[in-house]
Amino acid sequence: MAVDLDPANVLQWIKENRVYHGFTGTLDTPEALTATSLVRQSPTFYIRVPAGVVIVPITSIMIPEATGAAVCQILVSACNNDIGTSAHTALTPVNVNTRYATVGSKVLAYGTEAGNTGTAPTGVTDLWRHYGQADFDAITGAPTPPFIYAPFAGQGAPALIGSSSNFNCYMVYCAVGTSSTWFTLHTWAEFTYEEVY
Repeated sequence: MAVDLDPANVLQWIKENRVYHGFTGTLDTPEALTATSLVRQSPTFYIRVPAGVVIVPITSIMIPEATGAAVCQILVSACNNDIGTSAHTALTPVNVNTRYATVGSKVLAYGTEAGNTGTAPTGVTDLWRHYGQADFDAITGAPTPPFIYAPFAGQGAPALIGSSSNFNCYMVYCAVGTSSTWFTLHTWAEFTYEEVY
């Protein structure tokens, strides 16, 4: 029987041990990014969704810390193939329901972008984009604003990512025209292919 994918059920998904979290940067140490422009094979953070699993992205939050006075671009995308693991470091997703904090995720998540993943994305769909020219981390008189992909709050398009037969990917890119550092936070819900379809 198919699960109810109504986004109003996010708290129920959390109760059912379905929602996971991953991030880049730790405490007061942001992630150093090498990308100075958007490159499909160099996401800042991405999730490899294996065959038989489907994820629903809930939020991705991107927080610049040192961007310089350069164009800032952020892109959230999905693709229908496996983009590989080169030049990235695996991280461990954690269940947002503390009762299930030790229950492992069904997907593979990566951060610490240091170049090309190895395989070009195919069947790409762009879900959300930001473009700005301000030096965001130098804004005075207010906190540095985060950038938020939140499809169920009207910020970007919702998506189902996964298939019955091969890896699919969810990808988040942060790039400015010079070296930069960022924190990123991501949550998603996990389902089996049979539960969705």
